[in-house]
Amino acid sequence: MKEKSGEHKGCSYKEFMACKPPIYNGEVDSIICQRWLSDVEGVFERTHCDVSDFVAYGTGQLRGQAKDWWDNKKKEIGAEAARVMTWDEFKVPFLKHHSPKAVINRIKEEFIQLRQKGETIDKITGIFMDKLRFCDELVTTEEQKIYYYYNMLSAEFREFMTPSKYETLTDIINTVQEWEIELKKQIERGERRARDVNSSSAKKAKTSESTRKTDVKGGSPSCKVCEKWHKGECRFKDKPCPICGKTGHTTSLCPGKVSVCYKCYQPGHKKSECPDLVGKKDTKESPIEAPKAKARSFKVTAAEAKTEPDVVSGIFAINSIPACVLFDTGASKSFISHGFI
Repeated sequence: MKEKSGEHKGCSYKEFMACKPPIYNGEVDSIICQRWLSDVEGVFERTHCDVSDFVAYGTGQLRGQAKDWWDNKKKEIGAEAARVMTWDEFKVPFLKHHSPKAVINRIKEEFIQLRQKGETIDKITGIFMDKLRFCDELVTTEEQKIYYYYNMLSAEFREFMTPSKYETLTDIINTVQEWEIELKKQIERGERRARDVNSSSAKKAKTSESTRKTDVKGGSPSCKVCEKWHKGECRFKDKPCPICGKTGHTTSLCPGKVSVCYKCYQPGHKKSECPDLVGKKDTKESPIEAPKAKARSFKVTAAEAKTEPDVVSGIFAINSIPACVLFDTGASKSFISHGFI
């Protein structure tokens, strides 16, 4: 059947929009970017869109920063070049800007290190599949896909599985989904203990609880007598306080306890608050020290010391180290050398 004159090939833009193609806002995120391309191409296929309309229809779904990028690109290459551009030609600069190699390399590293930490099978499988599409060079066979998927699972799933028994990635995913349902049933029946789903949240809650005295530790409240964590009655409950003689508290919590200064040994204040120290600091100025003479040393030999009439020698210890001191009586000079003459 021949097309009527003036009839649009493929689908119209109205028919294309009727399939609700996705919108892209320009996130520099390889997963979001690739998913948008894949979804738009799926609409092209379902609507039998003509290849000449791919760029015009597809770029109509760009918003925000993505639209700004495309507007600048059209100015750069010219309106005519943008009009005749193919979809494959469009994807090259589009991916270069919104899915740079550095981001893809990071996704590959995340794929290798991916581990299930409390996520459901559906959620962790979705993360696995999103990252897998960027690892074509790393994962080339179905056997490798199965290996990486198995290695990513938590121990409670790996303990009953042998990856070599599965022929496709779909097989192992279906098996794990079935086992997850069975695990939930076992937990409901009390046959298996549920693991902590979010250890970081539990750790954060534990830290905040430890900062409050009113919280519970091990199921026991904080004791009001000694302010310690323990079970049963406090052994200080009926014991009289050595300071006031009353019961119901310990010495450290006694209201009659008085601070004693370790400077003047008077009650009512601490050493840092002692009037003696504070008064001296405020009124007494530090004395000006006289300049000290600079030390000088002179090197003499043992023979010179013995022949010099003005030199007197002596042996004593400096810091437990034997030393020889020579005094020049004529010139008021001293000589110190370690060892013996």
